[in-house]
Amino acid sequence: MLKQSLKYKHQKGFTITGWLVIITLFLYFAYLAMVVTPYVISNHTMNRILESLEEEPGITQKSKRDIMKLIQNRMLINQVRDIDQDAFDIEKDGDTVTVYLEYDDKIHFMGNVFILVERNKSVELVRN
Repeated sequence: MLKQSLKYKHQKGFTITGWLVIITLFLYFAYLAMVVTPYVISNHTMNRILESLEEEPGITQKSKRDIMKLIQNRMLINQVRDIDQDAFDIEKDGDTVTVYLEYDDKIHFMGNVFILVERNKSVELVRN
């Protein structure tokens, strides 16, 4: 009898409550990653699209409408559907064209909790 009571005093490890806390934290961060990941991928794709304009031959001679059409075609190919044309601003100044992308994403997290992601990207295109 005495050996059994000593045995229980020296046991170490997690209790069921400890495991529940760890599992809850893991699930919380897994859910957060699942909700935010598509927006991170979309942001990365838009950065690549804007940077790919630098290799477009004769981009500075094209009109704003033609540049916007190039961007829309690349968005269509890359399946970016959540960004509208109003998020872009194209400024021409001599041999330089600057394309600005600025918009906010409001991500529904849970209940009445939202995550606001601000996206600002600009690329300066120089005559090539």
